[in-house]
Amino acid sequence: MLNPANLLQPNPEGRYRNLIENLPQAVFETDRGGRWSFLNESWQQLSGFGVGECTGTSYLDYVHPQDRTRCQATFAKMQRGDVDHCTEAFRFLIKNGSYLWMEVHAAPVRFPGRGFVGIVGTLINISDRVGEEELLLANQRTLTAMLNDLPGMVYRCRNNPDWTMEYVSGSSYELTGYNPQDIVNNKKLSYGSMIHPDDKQAVWNEVQNGVREDRRFELVYRIITAVGDEKWVWERGKGIFSNNDELLGLEGFITDITQKRTAEQSNLKRILYDAGTQLPTRHLFVDRVETAIRRSTSTDRTSALFVTHLDRVRKSFERLDSESIDRAAREVGQRLVAVVDPLDSVTRLDNERYGLLVENAGGKQSVTDVSQRIQDAFLLPIMVGESKVYVTVSIGVALCEDPQQSADDLFRAASQAMHRAHALGGGRCEVFDPRIHKQSIVGL
Repeated sequence: MLNPANLLQPNPEGRYRNLIENLPQAVFETDRGGRWSFLNESWQQLSGFGVGECTGTSYLDYVHPQDRTRCQATFAKMQRGDVDHCTEAFRFLIKNGSYLWMEVHAAPVRFPGRGFVGIVGTLINISDRVGEEELLLANQRTLTAMLNDLPGMVYRCRNNPDWTMEYVSGSSYELTGYNPQDIVNNKKLSYGSMIHPDDKQAVWNEVQNGVREDRRFELVYRIITAVGDEKWVWERGKGIFSNNDELLGLEGFITDITQKRTAEQSNLKRILYDAGTQLPTRHLFVDRVETAIRRSTSTDRTSALFVTHLDRVRKSFERLDSESIDRAAREVGQRLVAVVDPLDSVTRLDNERYGLLVENAGGKQSVTDVSQRIQDAFLLPIMVGESKVYVTVSIGVALCEDPQQSADDLFRAASQAMHRAHALGGGRCEVFDPRIHKQSIVGL
């Protein structure tokens, strides 16, 4: 390889000049002050500047202003003897006013007894190469910025219970409260340690199923953030395999769905629980009745549906606003909930009627016992607006005995029995008997 330091050593006159002039690289020499003392013809072809107009001027005049400090520092190291050669890339001015990236190979020149006398070297145009590298770097910067701006964390991890992260995007901090460097290779903690203890096994099982079946997996689970907050996250990922089907790891995306989950749960609560009383809505109550029917017909336990009617309160309720009605309904609901076991259910059917599902009415809670407790719950008056109202309760009961009946069938039967109790003066209980109730039964 040509050593620039040997190009201009004292030689027989003209020995290498023809060689140097015909090199495709620009060859230069500076004096100890950094002024060009020699440039070959390739410099003119490269830069457009004539050799004569550049000779005697400082090399720094042709270096891009943003590169001058770095270039001057590199040449100073050679002048001091800190290094005996350099290979660096700088931008150099050309005749049309633009700049080219040039790779500089240079070495200091020292003569015995004179010390440092200058620098010699070559300049090679690498603008095309640098342009491609800069474009690649720019694309990488753009991709990194896009990943960091995503509303969630992009990751690559190993398939182990710690989910040891090999890469996480910068958005990990927003999601977990931990910076990427805290998580990668479990430096401070593993991602697996953030997963809620109750969800760890389900997450592991689903990911392993996805890996085994070579499909994408989707998960919803909870994590505990750096500040101790609980977040719901959605994750989608896939196993990454080599050409010989070796599992290399997992790649995917995790995002925060806490707000969405909370909204869904709030909507679900509004659907399933009455806003005024916090009792199950009829929709949920019917589902529980249907479950009780199936359970009763497959076991020895007999469930019963009670439909209760508060006697002689309609006119009082008609004078109230909705808030006062809800307040009275909460009191009624609380009294009825206290009557039954924790696994039983109570619902408000309307302002005057309530349903009770008693799951073991043939056992310790007989129909007679439950009916008596309902009556006893209203020995004291209830507050209806600003007034204390004494009420009696008409109760209709239907037993879950026929596996072919539906929840609606049971409701109609219990309602018919309740209407009979009410017609007989109220304050009493009637159990549905198809031999007695032959007329078309009243629906809810």
